[in-house]
Amino acid sequence: MILILSNKWDITVDFVVRELKARHAEFVRINTEDLTQDGIVFRFPGPSLLIGKGTKVLDLSRVTAIWCRRPGKPFDFVPREHRPSDAIQKFASDQWFACLEALELLSNVRWVNPQAASDQMESKLRQLQLASELGFDIPRTMVSNRGDEIRAFCKSEGGRIVAKALYAPLIEEPEQDFFVFSNVVTSADLLDNDALSLAPSIFQQMLSPKIDYRVTVIGDNVIAVRIVPIDDARGEATLDWRTREANVKFETSDIPKPIEQLCRDFVTRAGLVFGAIDLVEHAGRFFFLEINPNGEWGWLEKTVGVPISSALCDVLVDGMEQ
Repeated sequence: MILILSNKWDITVDFVVRELKARHAEFVRINTEDLTQDGIVFRFPGPSLLIGKGTKVLDLSRVTAIWCRRPGKPFDFVPREHRPSDAIQKFASDQWFACLEALELLSNVRWVNPQAASDQMESKLRQLQLASELGFDIPRTMVSNRGDEIRAFCKSEGGRIVAKALYAPLIEEPEQDFFVFSNVVTSADLLDNDALSLAPSIFQQMLSPKIDYRVTVIGDNVIAVRIVPIDDARGEATLDWRTREANVKFETSDIPKPIEQLCRDFVTRAGLVFGAIDLVEHAGRFFFLEINPNGEWGWLEKTVGVPISSALCDVLVDGMEQ
């Protein structure tokens, strides 16, 4: 039995569900934001799990693999005007997290990914340290909120550096959410000490010209895609390709075997099974930028046809055959 923890609008899960059905693999998809209405009961000893107000029982002893994809929070799809206070929302979310965390008590279950390892690898500082230890090239990097130090670093890098969020680059406003993309900044952009001191940020060596790669690792499988500008734009316009997806194309690509192995080693050492790694090729060298332990990939499979869902199902089904 494969257990999928996600939310009802997660289209990426649909790719895997379709593949599992084609293989006649037994699975259950739980959209966790629905659990407030469906109900959940853990019973001990056992443990046993009941979902759906007694109408459906999931025997945890049969679960061999859990894909912790992107669980929803209790009020994710409730209109804002009908939600309780922020404090109550946080309280409820914490209780659900603690409840679902009990699934880690199960033995002989393959997790994709283990939650503790996934949470640790959300830290970009841990990522850079591990990448460096393994032998990846990484950009020269400073993390700071001190204006004088940041300006000095910028000057040492020729007056242009890359600025990015240190953690969770999403600003949630009542009316609209904003994603914080990587940006090129110059010395002239770094004069406001009050703004800089608000929170530490990552500042890095600017690698230009460059070629971007998205490398998806699933178990031993390494699937590389090169991100190619459709026009001849360079520099700031292509710093973060996510800001101009209409002007880039994605191509399957080989990467050097040593770099491929480093990607595989990184995921293994991080305690993960899945990881979406961003690399940059610059001046004949491959630089590690970051890994997303739960990165999106449905768009890659749809546009390029890379077999990510198949590789992921291989890992999940292997768990069933342990």
